[in-house]
Amino acid sequence: MRAWIALIAAVALEVFGTMTLKLASLGEFPLGAALTGLCIAGSYVLLAQAFKRIPVAVAFAVWEAAGLALVTLLGALLLGEALTPLRSVALLGLVAGAWLLHRGTRHPAHHPA
Repeated sequence: MRAWIALIAAVALEVFGTMTLKLASLGEFPLGAALTGLCIAGSYVLLAQAFKRIPVAVAFAVWEAAGLALVTLLGALLLGEALTPLRSVALLGLVAGAWLLHRGTRHPAHHPA
C-alpha cells in the first residue's frame, strides 16, 4: 500500500512541477523553474520507492499516464488549452494502456522489502 501512496505522490509532484514550469514560462512565477526541478527530483525519488513493490512497467505506466492525463486536463481547465476529441481519445488510450499493463502483470505472493 505504501508503494501506491508513493506512486500517487510522485504523480502529484510531477503534475505540480509541470504546471509550475508552465506558469514560469508565462512570466507569472519567476522561481518556477527551480521549483519544477525540486518537484521532478522529488517525483523520481518517490517513483523509485514505488518500484520496490510495484513492477516497473506498471509503476512507470501509471506515473506517465496519470501525469499526462492530469496535466492535459489541468491545462484545459486552468489555462484554456484545447481539449479536442482526439486528445480525449488519446487520454483514454493512456489510461487503458496503464490499466492493461497492471492487469497483465503477475504479482508474486511476497516481495522482499
